[in-house]
Amino acid sequence: MTDIKAASRILADAFVNHTLIEPLPADIAPKSFDEAYEVQNATLALTGAKQAGWKLAVATRAAQEKIGADGPLVGPLLDGRILGEGAKLTTNDLNFPNIEAEIAVVMASTPAPDATSSDILDHIKSMHLAIEIADRRYHEKQDPVQTLADLNSTGYFVLGQEIDGWRDLGFIGGTVTTKSDGNVLATNDDPDAWPEIFGGLEYLVGFLAKRGQSLKAGDVITTGACALPTITPHGKIEAIFDGLGTVTAEISKA
Repeated sequence: MTDIKAASRILADAFVNHTLIEPLPADIAPKSFDEAYEVQNATLALTGAKQAGWKLAVATRAAQEKIGADGPLVGPLLDGRILGEGAKLTTNDLNFPNIEAEIAVVMASTPAPDATSSDILDHIKSMHLAIEIADRRYHEKQDPVQTLADLNSTGYFVLGQEIDGWRDLGFIGGTVTTKSDGNVLATNDDPDAWPEIFGGLEYLVGFLAKRGQSLKAGDVITTGACALPTITPHGKIEAIFDGLGTVTAEISKA
C-alpha cells in the first residue's frame, strides 16, 4: 500500500538536502500515476518551495501510449529556478543535468476549465524558446511512476527569447539541436516528434480543473522536449531552433 507521507518525506529530504536516494521501497512507493501525483503534491508541500509554473513531460502521443498515460505527465516549475538567457549554474546545483530544448508559454489570463486548445490561444501572453534542465533525486533512472512522484524530475529552467508571430504557429516542427561545449547532444528534424504543444496545454487545463486548480496570469508552462533529452555533466549548453534562435546556459564545474 502506498504510504504518501513516508514516500514524500524521503523525496522532500532528498530535494532539500541535495542528496541521492535509492528507489522508493515497494511497500510505500506509488503504484499508479494518480498515487504518484499524491506523492508529488505532498513532496512539494514538504519542501516549502513556491511553484511558479508547470512542466509537461512525455509530451507526444506515441510516448504516452508506450507508458499507458492518457496525456503528458505534469509537474511543477519552481520559483527561483526559472532563469533567463545565459543562466549560469554549477555542478553543485544539479545531480544529473538532463538537457531538453523546449517551447515555453507565459500565461496572460486564466482559461476556462473546459477550454479547447484554440480557446487557450487567447489566454497566452507570449511563447518562448527555452531549455529545461531536468534533474532527479534517484541514483538511477526510475520508471515513470517513481519519476513522476519525484516532482516529475523538476530542476532548473531557462526562459529564452520570445517567439515573434507565434500565433501563426509557423515555429512548430523545425529542426532542433542541443549541444554541450559544441558537441551535439541530440538533433530532431522530424516534425512528428515534436511535442503536441497546444494539445498539451488543453490537457493541463483539464487536469488542473479536476483538482480544483487553474492556470493564472504569469504562470510559465514548458511543453515538452523538442529533441531527445540528454544528460551532460557540465558545459556551455545550447538549444538551437533552426530559423528561430538559440537559448544558452552554462553549467560549470564547482
